[in-house]
Amino acid sequence: MAVTIRIAHVITWTFLFIVVNCERVSNKTYVDITGVSACFRRFNATHQVGCNSKASGNVGVVYYADSEEDIKYIIDVANQPPYAILMGSTLFTLKNVQNLWNSGKINGMMVIHLDSTPIPDSFSPDTTCPNDPYGLYNGNKDYGSCKQGDWNTYGNSMMFQDYAFPIFVMKNETEVNYLIHDCFEKFNKPINGQPRAYPLCAVELKDSMSGSKDSVTCIRRNNMQVSLDPETYCDPLGDSNIVAPLKAVPSSEDYPDNSVIVAAARMDTFSMFENEYPGADSHVTGIVGLLAAAEAIGKVKDRITNSSKDILFAFFQGEAFDYIGSSRIVYDMENAKFPAEPIAGETHVHPINLRHISHFVEVNQLGLRDDGKLWIHTDPISVNGSTKISDEVNLMIKNITDIARQLDLDLGETDVTKPLPPSSVQRFLKKKAIPAFVLTDHQTSYTNKYYNSRFDSASTIQANTSDYDTVSLQAKMLTKVATTLARSLVLMSTGENATDVEANEKTVTHLLYCFLVNKSCDLFQEIIEEDDLATLLESSTPYPFYVGVTNTNSHVTSLTKRLLSLYIGDREGADIVKDKCNVQGNYKVYDYTWMQGPVKDGEKKREGFCMRSTVSLTTAKSPAFDITGR
Repeated sequence: MAVTIRIAHVITWTFLFIVVNCERVSNKTYVDITGVSACFRRFNATHQVGCNSKASGNVGVVYYADSEEDIKYIIDVANQPPYAILMGSTLFTLKNVQNLWNSGKINGMMVIHLDSTPIPDSFSPDTTCPNDPYGLYNGNKDYGSCKQGDWNTYGNSMMFQDYAFPIFVMKNETEVNYLIHDCFEKFNKPINGQPRAYPLCAVELKDSMSGSKDSVTCIRRNNMQVSLDPETYCDPLGDSNIVAPLKAVPSSEDYPDNSVIVAAARMDTFSMFENEYPGADSHVTGIVGLLAAAEAIGKVKDRITNSSKDILFAFFQGEAFDYIGSSRIVYDMENAKFPAEPIAGETHVHPINLRHISHFVEVNQLGLRDDGKLWIHTDPISVNGSTKISDEVNLMIKNITDIARQLDLDLGETDVTKPLPPSSVQRFLKKKAIPAFVLTDHQTSYTNKYYNSRFDSASTIQANTSDYDTVSLQAKMLTKVATTLARSLVLMSTGENATDVEANEKTVTHLLYCFLVNKSCDLFQEIIEEDDLATLLESSTPYPFYVGVTNTNSHVTSLTKRLLSLYIGDREGADIVKDKCNVQGNYKVYDYTWMQGPVKDGEKKREGFCMRSTVSLTTAKSPAFDITGR
């Protein structure tokens, strides 16, 4: 019996466990393995990376490698290829994978990924210089290619290799034990150092996809099809950015140059395997910090008057892949399409262009503080190129440092000759010199040993509480960071020291819990519509933070948009029912969102409400697809 698992994404795969006991092929016994996640194929403009199997699947004799000696035995001695290697996470290294593949004996791999198994001391499938070809310093003789030191020293580039065989992670302990004890040890384990003869136990691994070569070729194949039921070979990576100017300035009014402060964070991460995208320090700490700061500012937003600078909150999607989201916003700004393309007869939020931006503050990794500090990074090119920008940056640093000191938060300033770490603001600085800084938890290289990997989890940043209301040390620290950020943004906007602006510790606690521990938490239940509740409660497993493909907004994007609406928006009157919550007409300055609200005291029924805000979604798809017409 064969069971096929089809995952609704870019690819379809099958994973089959086959016990072979000298029977006719037609009588083979199949045991379905379900607790898996696959490495799949991706493309860029020049080549392909990731994993793929034959269309019919790859069959291999199971060999359980428990040590480096086992790896050497497979390469030098084992004589019943092809093999499907089962190994723990600590053995899954680029060197071992390459050596096994070069032996010519490998047809697939399975990597054990259980809570009970040891994890490596470090593992990042990203490069040592993430996104360098697409950032501000590409080709720069002083700063390009991380000439002054690798940011991601733990990077092994495994994500960007082209593997001609399938690789899966095994997440079910019962199934792992079955493969080890009832398959490998029973049929395949060498006896006295000698390989076993038939009967042998094998697996069939299938993660076949039809795309090939590069994204240019793959997209062209999509567009060339003329059948009524065309096959989709591949889709561009993408999602939606979340943006919200604090002021509701309509397109019919004036909007001065240098009047917008951008406060930004990235939204996504990746790993080698489907749905294994926790991203706790890589980006969740930044999301939480910026959302908590937005809530604090939202409570005093009436102070952001016509004479104040506006604050534009921005959450960029697809940043782990070549800065997709920030690149798109820059492109849209240059083409007068941000945050929305003007439509005749309609009034939108006033278009924001690069000339409107006065300052840029980005929060990046915040959870693993180097020497107990957070660090302020600036761009040496723009600072050294303009006295005015240098003075503005120095003032920004002085102000946020003073505010942090009042809150007993230690901020360090990196060397002025050090370039910015990988960050979204680089895409803006390529077009315009802006006073900007990036706030991170590292000084010279990442403190995160698991950057963009399946191990960057709640436990690695000590936020893995099982209690929704338990305030962890991480939550306390991020609350200080959010308060510091909020007060700094208000000061930049109004010129006033807002010592009463305070981030909420419970909010930070709940955000960490909902994003990283249990998605069916009370907060998420309150902000969604009733119709979406069943989906939210299907399991407690956190939603993945992978950017996905265009034309589909991830759950994380939808929830973060709702959270931002809740924190900086205004609740409409109690007389506004759900059916009346989204009536805009031609005046589309605001977005209206219905939330089912908290449970009433002593009742099971929730008290829903309508939120009005300036939060909107913008396209997060690489502008390359529009520029080239592909």
